[in-house]
This record gives sequence, C-alpha cells and structure tokens, in this order.
Amino acid sequence: MSTPIDAITWVAALDGGKALIWRNEGFDDQPNLQLVDQDSQHNPPARDHSSDRPGRVFKTGGNRAAMEHTDGHRQAEHDFVQSVIAQLNREAGKGSFDRLVLLAPAPVLGAARPHYSEALKKTLIERERDVVNQSTDKIEAQFVAALTE
Repeated sequence: MSTPIDAITWVAALDGGKALIWRNEGFDDQPNLQLVDQDSQHNPPARDHSSDRPGRVFKTGGNRAAMEHTDGHRQAEHDFVQSVIAQLNREAGKGSFDRLVLLAPAPVLGAARPHYSEALKKTLIERERDVVNQSTDKIEAQFVAALTE
C-alpha cells in the first residue's frame, strides 16, 4: 500500500479485555504515538460466568441430556473485540485516518476479521502482536517493525 507522506496513521493494540488507540504524530520510522482512546473491561474467569451445573433437556424417549456450558469469558472477550472494531469501522467511515496498524494476538485478529467494514479493510495493516500491556516505546518499535515487514 502506497501511503502519502502526510497520511494520518492510527495504531490500535487490543486483546480480549483491553484496547488502546493512538494517532502517530511523528514519522513512520520515528513515531510519536499520542493516545486517542482506551477501553477495558473486567472479565472474570469462565467459572464465574455460569452456575455450578449445566442445564438438562429432555429428549425423545424420556432420556435426559446435559447441555453444554456457554463459555461466558470467551463470549465477553469476543463482544469486547467486536465493539472495538465497530468503533474503528465508524472512524474509518468518517475518514479519521488514512492507515490503521492493528496489533493483536492471533485469536483476537480471528474474532475481529468478520467485523471489518470495507472502509476499514482499505486502510488496515494487521500484525500478530500481543503488545497491549507493553510500554509505549515498545509499541512504537512494533509499529515501525509492522510497517517494514
């Protein structure tokens, strides 16, 4: 993707419970990330999302079967990722950035991809990186690496 020198670049780092979004006020090789938005959610372990025993259903012939638990922890992570991507879709639609570098672990990218808008896809550079809990200078280094790959 050829990007003009004055392109507006955003960087988003997310996992299943935390998202950080920056605007690069520097250059591609010397970034200066300024925080635009951050979000997080409290997501207790899966065992705290459900009751002790799975429900029961009655099947034909009088048999009973246990229903599987829904993994509430995983569902909460998926919902969080979907809400962050919805925000990025809105910003892409408004033209808030010309390029978005998305840094996230593989499972998060897999959950995010079905929700990308066409406008977001046109600006997107994805990299499999789990950086959301790293310092800004380390994330800036990952940003530079993502652009040079």
